[in-house]
Amino acid sequence: MIKGVAKDFNNSELSVYIYDDFITGTKEKMGFSKIGNTNNFEFNIDINTIKKVELAIEDKTTWFFIEPGSVYNITLNYDPELNKGRIYDRFLSLKFNFPAPTELNQLIAKFNRKYDDFVSTNESIFLKRDGSITPKIQEFEQHILNEFKAYNNDFAYNYAKYTIASTFNSIDISYYKSDKKSLDKADIFIKYLQNNPILYNNPEYMNFFTSFFNGEIKKLTLQLHGMDITKAINEENNYNALVKALGKYPFLENKELLDLFLINGLKEIGNDKYFNQKNIISILTHLKTNSIYPEQQKIADNVITKITYKKLAKGSKAPTFKLPTIDGEEITLTDFMGKYVYINFWASWSIPSLREMKIMETLHKQYKNKVAFISICTDNDKSKIKSLLKENPNYSWTFVHLTERELMQAYEVRTLPTYILIGKEGEILRFPAPRPGGNIERPTEENIERVFFELK
Repeated sequence: MIKGVAKDFNNSELSVYIYDDFITGTKEKMGFSKIGNTNNFEFNIDINTIKKVELAIEDKTTWFFIEPGSVYNITLNYDPELNKGRIYDRFLSLKFNFPAPTELNQLIAKFNRKYDDFVSTNESIFLKRDGSITPKIQEFEQHILNEFKAYNNDFAYNYAKYTIASTFNSIDISYYKSDKKSLDKADIFIKYLQNNPILYNNPEYMNFFTSFFNGEIKKLTLQLHGMDITKAINEENNYNALVKALGKYPFLENKELLDLFLINGLKEIGNDKYFNQKNIISILTHLKTNSIYPEQQKIADNVITKITYKKLAKGSKAPTFKLPTIDGEEITLTDFMGKYVYINFWASWSIPSLREMKIMETLHKQYKNKVAFISICTDNDKSKIKSLLKENPNYSWTFVHLTERELMQAYEVRTLPTYILIGKEGEILRFPAPRPGGNIERPTEENIERVFFELK
């Protein structure tokens, strides 16, 4: 159970997500809790192993680890000073009420503080990149792992162990030693991966795994003796042939490790033009169906989804809706058939939403004859729309109130504002669509005005 107080968020919704796997970063929404008038909330969650949970209120998030059968009494609040300069990805401050010193999250926080202090103290040596930091990391590792072993918490111990493993991997990722001090790729593999269990639910293990093997399958195919790998994927479309082609590499002798390497590698090349995507999906489907490891079945399924997901792809049908205006009139997407539709999801607390509406005002005046503008307010309080329009009487396009929370999922709204451009027949043209003034405030982003100009 997760319960507590969310200061200054009365009558808001607290959404709860569980990380499904750390290869794809997929999160599963477990539900939501209504925060009461007294800022209290409570959410029951059933798990059978340690999980990383994310809590979200509006566009603000925080995370921590939960253990089966535990009760977490927490306080959440938003500190503007800590989020100063952050327009997106703002975070909630999290406080555990009455925590035990050896509770998992307290141990994780304790390690993170010590690790940050170690990196800060030795920053100048890290920057040398000559291997001279290696003995210091080894000394730190020995000290910290001895300390954490005494806590009898395997998850926290391995969290520390694989954070340090990633540190070794980041300072020298070559296969051969460039000096006598640093570890080479083989040293790191033997110490941290060979004959060690795969820790699917530990984010630091999986972070180390993906960084250690980052780009590896593509590199192998570019070698002369790697042609069999490419052939197994592009021509033979055969899992067994691919396993045989990889069998010559000594670090892939363990089947469980090999299959996870394959799933991760196929994810990396899933949209690479030099590989047959249909065959990649076929091999992943084999793993999803036949793997003896349930965790790998789930990860393979998530990778397939990530590679093939086309729900809001160009040309797909846009999710429909029926939403009320401030006058009580119901608006549907089909009301605008025959016209292009530019939708934005916004909220009164979202600074970018409010700022970009100033630009939308100009765009609406110029393109309203061929583009319908619909602004969907995600605030629980409908009066927020009235307040906005009272302050900005020139906002003369369509404003509706979000009464169907499922619509945010249907349009994959992860942050606010989110924009979508829909065609004359109700088909998706751009998702996400460029933002108003994209190339003014964000030089790397496309400007929606250019898209409007080119619409026929």
